[in-house]
Amino acid sequence: MLIAMMNEQLINATELTRDMIIKDQLICPCCKERVIFKHGKYRIPHFSHKTNSICRHFSENESQAHLTGKLVFQKQLEQMGIKTVLEYNLPDIEQRADVFLPDEQAILEYQCSPISYADIARRTVNYKKLGIDVLWILGDRHLNAAKRLDGVAKFARFHTKLGFYIVFYSASNRQFRLDFQIREVSGKLTSQVRLFTDLKELKKFVGRVKQDAAICSERRSRLLMLNQIKRIQRGVVMQNSTYLDMITACYRQGKIFVGCPIVCHGKSGDGLPIFRRCGLCWRVWIVLQLFSGEYDEVSNQQLNWLFKQSVQLFGQQFAQVDDYVRLFQMAFTSFIFSLRANGYLRHTINGVKIIQSPTWFDSYDQKRQYIMTEKPVVC
Repeated sequence: MLIAMMNEQLINATELTRDMIIKDQLICPCCKERVIFKHGKYRIPHFSHKTNSICRHFSENESQAHLTGKLVFQKQLEQMGIKTVLEYNLPDIEQRADVFLPDEQAILEYQCSPISYADIARRTVNYKKLGIDVLWILGDRHLNAAKRLDGVAKFARFHTKLGFYIVFYSASNRQFRLDFQIREVSGKLTSQVRLFTDLKELKKFVGRVKQDAAICSERRSRLLMLNQIKRIQRGVVMQNSTYLDMITACYRQGKIFVGCPIVCHGKSGDGLPIFRRCGLCWRVWIVLQLFSGEYDEVSNQQLNWLFKQSVQLFGQQFAQVDDYVRLFQMAFTSFIFSLRANGYLRHTINGVKIIQSPTWFDSYDQKRQYIMTEKPVVC
């Protein structure tokens, strides 16, 4: 840990040197036990509990990268005129913040080690109960978090202009990285990436970034669809469990999953990464429910039930996004409007009327040939 108490005053380990003679006892500000000042040629100065300590709030095996990162954050923030407190103890929730910004009522947590979704969600909720916002900055171990759904679920925040985004700091490269506009593109996660030398530069970029307008050419849209159905077909042949339940659901209605209607692939092949599995599975499930042939009209109440059921089955929760259900609602509304624009539905006062069912393909080859020759366009 970096902070101790001496004569009722907080002492920062980085302010001490090897040559200083410490006559008074150094005390842990949390458990009030005695701590030891440690330093060396290859060791960042820090305070350590005795080996038999039972203090739960301070980590004795804190990595050098973690210590370095917190010091970098503090130095750069104070150069920006922002007051900071290292290792700020919050006894009400039994948590200790890496870097606390009292004037901003915000916390920076530098996460270098593995952490479960449950732990990061609990700590985030606890901070918010105290009215404190928290930004998790990830270390080198987590540099691929934006490429995994579980990483996005744990660490991603949402911004109207940045979309889903994650902030990284590489202690080895001494630079910040921002992965933003994290999106699912035909079943894969992609993002835009920017590198920054310091927090000031990163903050400046966020302040001037413009909202991204998704542009997808006809050729790119076709390539995305072709790549996606190729992956699905390969998964079916290899008996991959990823699509097993959707393959079964389609089979029960006499259809094949890879032959799903073109409209299920989306207008530009991409969307927000808000599902536990790819958005294609979610859209196929909705089409199966709407166009099962059981009814020719769907009430608003039924649509609402369909939405809630789809969120329960496919929706991904986020530890850092409060109103994530709103994102599902936007996606659901957009897909219903897409079905209407393509002539499959018509809105009525009480809900929607089924006009015609989307076309399903009988085989992978038939669908592939159609995409290559007909140049399908989804409204």
